[in-house]
Amino acid sequence: MSAQRKSLREVVREMLLEQIGSGQLNPGERVMETALANELGVSSIPVREAIRELVAMGILEYERNRGAWVRKVSLGETLEALNVRAALEALAAQTAVTRLQGQCAELRRAVREIVAAARKRDFVAFQQHNQQFHRIIVEASGNGVLLRSWDALAFEVRTRFVLEYLTSVDPVALAKEHEAITAAIDQGDKKRSASLLRSHSRHLVRYLKQQTSAKTKARVPHVTS
Repeated sequence: MSAQRKSLREVVREMLLEQIGSGQLNPGERVMETALANELGVSSIPVREAIRELVAMGILEYERNRGAWVRKVSLGETLEALNVRAALEALAAQTAVTRLQGQCAELRRAVREIVAAARKRDFVAFQQHNQQFHRIIVEASGNGVLLRSWDALAFEVRTRFVLEYLTSVDPVALAKEHEAITAAIDQGDKKRSASLLRSHSRHLVRYLKQQTSAKTKARVPHVTS
């Protein structure tokens, strides 16, 4: 499955998402339109369009005379987004598996990159290749509405909470879960593919729920008798 050529707006948007997900752009930090255009060697038009799109998606906030800055995403929002994304991917598998069966070379390349990044403990690269792997599946569903909904969750699932999770587990074991997903897709097993995609997400969801619970307990004052 060949990748579609991205517009300049999409290139800028993906770069901003990458910088936010990797921590290069932190919550509250301003997005400098002119500096970004110069860095990419493009006019300000696609940069402005990308910023508007990210504002509409709730990734950036904007005020007149202040410009745009990165919105802070809560732990709860990240958890909600991951649950929705898991459901979308399981739905996408119902049609994507038919299209990808016996044609999983691109998925396998992405898996190799994920595993390599895990072994190097390069968690920024891990997230980039992981995003690519899952997007291939969603894109193969042929459902444009589903793909747009999935893309809209990209910000919430590429936060520092996810990076913290990757440092707390065996990243290589997590990376290799993609091998089983790919095998099920290559065999045309829709039910198993959807099940594996859901269980793959549950690990992170469980971790974030534990974090939420721990933070809630920490806020409750201890009462002594």
